[in-house]
Amino acid sequence: MRTVTAVAHRGDPYRVRENTIDSLRSALRQGADAVEIDVRLTRDGVPVLLHDETLKRLWEQDRPLRSLSWDEVRGLTDGGVPTLVDALAATGESRVMLDLPGAGPGRCAGSSTSSGSTEPRSACTTAPGPRPCSRCARPTPPPRSP
Repeated sequence: MRTVTAVAHRGDPYRVRENTIDSLRSALRQGADAVEIDVRLTRDGVPVLLHDETLKRLWEQDRPLRSLSWDEVRGLTDGGVPTLVDALAATGESRVMLDLPGAGPGRCAGSSTSSGSTEPRSACTTAPGPRPCSRCARPTPPPRSP
């Protein structure tokens, strides 16, 4: 008999804007065994949760993430784009899968561990440059957070 793991893709994007702290928490409250998040780097090297190369689809800002500092991203999204550190803190001991879109082969250093633990709590995948999401047929308009 196989064990089935329910992984919430980008959190709970049907109820809350994807890849946000509220989305991750909602997915876990709804019973997900794990959450999958997309991690990209800002211009100044801060890992943040964002699936797309730009802020346009989710935040109505047609600006490439790689051209923005963390402070600029925080300002343009009113703090809505979380850092990886904040996302891991918000998910506690829950399992987290990292997707590194555009990272390229060999760019994933491995898995993350929770504080005080030697057990891995996340896994990652890499993609060779920009590509459409392999799990979605097409992007859907995100619900707006209250």
